[in-house]
Amino acid sequence: MNSMLIALLILAVTIALFIWEPIPIVVTAIGASILYAYTGIIEVNTIFSGYNSTTIVLLAGMMVVGSSLFHSGVTDIIGEKMVKITGKSERNIILATLIVSCVLSAVCSNIGVMVAMAPLVTAMCISAGYGPSKALLALLFGSQFGGFVTLVGVGSNASAAGVMQELGYEPFGFFSITPFGIGICIIGTLFFAFVGSKMLPDTGYVPEFAQTEKKEFDKKKAVICGLTMFCVLAVIASGSKKVPMHIAAVVGALVIVGSGCMSVKDAVKAIDWNCLILVGALSAISSGIKECGAGDAVANLIIRILGEQPSAFMISTVIFFAAVLLTQVMSNIPTILVFMPIGLSIAEKIGVSPYPIAMIITLAGAASYATPFAAPQNMMTVGWTKYKFMDFVKIGVPMVLLTYVVVVALIPIFLPY
Repeated sequence: MNSMLIALLILAVTIALFIWEPIPIVVTAIGASILYAYTGIIEVNTIFSGYNSTTIVLLAGMMVVGSSLFHSGVTDIIGEKMVKITGKSERNIILATLIVSCVLSAVCSNIGVMVAMAPLVTAMCISAGYGPSKALLALLFGSQFGGFVTLVGVGSNASAAGVMQELGYEPFGFFSITPFGIGICIIGTLFFAFVGSKMLPDTGYVPEFAQTEKKEFDKKKAVICGLTMFCVLAVIASGSKKVPMHIAAVVGALVIVGSGCMSVKDAVKAIDWNCLILVGALSAISSGIKECGAGDAVANLIIRILGEQPSAFMISTVIFFAAVLLTQVMSNIPTILVFMPIGLSIAEKIGVSPYPIAMIITLAGAASYATPFAAPQNMMTVGWTKYKFMDFVKIGVPMVLLTYVVVVALIPIFLPY
């Protein structure tokens, strides 16, 4: 049995275990990583390499900073004030979350936006008397939608432009993706707020960072925690290379603990270790799919399907769904790194402009909505919400289809073949 078949078999079993959960999903995720190594698909020394990641550090630091707002009583006040604006309507809270996260993630890292907003979104829901699971999932999707608006909205956009440049093509500009991103933001926000949220259960779970005894408002601590959060967010938004966002998050956590706003014990308790384990395990699973040659097999299949003189609609449809299916089981940047050279080669072979195909791959590769392990932020949200595999499928598949509609509608207008 060749490595691709072994990798796909392990992936199929992993998905089945994620769906039915006969064992905890962290056990499944780490078990799959170990199997990939001991079947020769990835190196043994890379099983846990995902934990040596700035994303893990960022999440841990921001969980402490976010939890400090609960410990100082700030979130109770913010939650109550925000609920006065939105009213005690869960739909309004979800809509506000989607809009704000879309706007912020257009220029900031979507993971950064999520870890910064999660405590406030949770506080709003608690003040309104709702479980935060639906609103936190709205935060995930809003930050993903907003990532389509500019070239820096999500790392995979910049990666796509980098691959284009390396292959000798003029890369996309800062706003090349904007028309598509705005369309996805509008359609995705309306769908989730008015239709999608009704398809999901309220799990009733409150994230670890908010599971603290109700604290009396402490003005001194509130000022320290509020200023720390503001400064960390400002550094993250600036995109500073001298102070990367994971360093800013750690420094913020050190200020919180060092100033006595939280004890070391409270800070450790605020970190959702289940979430971090899931995010770390994702790296090995993605690497396994990439290394086994599944991407090349998909590309060869695409060329056979397209034939010699495909229509523009046929090209858009086949390329989109090939990339979008791959990104549901492989993180978006590896998907684009694997698929972009193949897509551009296909464009040359069938005699069409490479730019619409490059844009389709960029958009489809980042449409990682439909599985929990499609992106680190998806796994992070599983930890916050306790939504199951099928909940992601139920809400993610319609969103993939809506993204496809935006692509086929706007490609002929903004990037014709």
